[in-house]
Amino acid sequence: MAKVREGDLKPQVYKDPRPAEYFAKFHAKARKGIGFIYDLVRVILTLPTIAIYRARAIRIENVPLTGPVIVTPNHFSQMDHFFAAVYMRRKVQFMAKSQLFTNPFIKFILYHGGVFPVRRGYHDEEAFKTAHTILGRDGAVLMYAEGGRS
Repeated sequence: MAKVREGDLKPQVYKDPRPAEYFAKFHAKARKGIGFIYDLVRVILTLPTIAIYRARAIRIENVPLTGPVIVTPNHFSQMDHFFAAVYMRRKVQFMAKSQLFTNPFIKFILYHGGVFPVRRGYHDEEAFKTAHTILGRDGAVLMYAEGGRS
């Protein structure tokens, strides 16, 4: 077995083999708005986020309370989107990599939480149409400009 050294990267899957049509229902739902799951997950995770993780938001006052906004934080952990949802005073919809839309339980949460996919490795116009629709109704979109965790 090869020894893993610091700095070695695991292989990444940058192309989702599923057709764009597979994700159409997620875009349609996200364009309508955020479902009940968003509030439920936010309530459940607020206490652990503050007490256990001791997460804090820096300069959150710079996020406007109304009007269209794109939030582009750094992506350090798998919990970042939950931290953002807990600390932001407004609801935000997330652009997420299409590979997250596999597990049935996670798909349910993403679907009803207003999350929409971007097909990595493709020119995914639907993701940007969805983001534009959300912004057009004065919504907030969160996307990780790095395209992954750093």
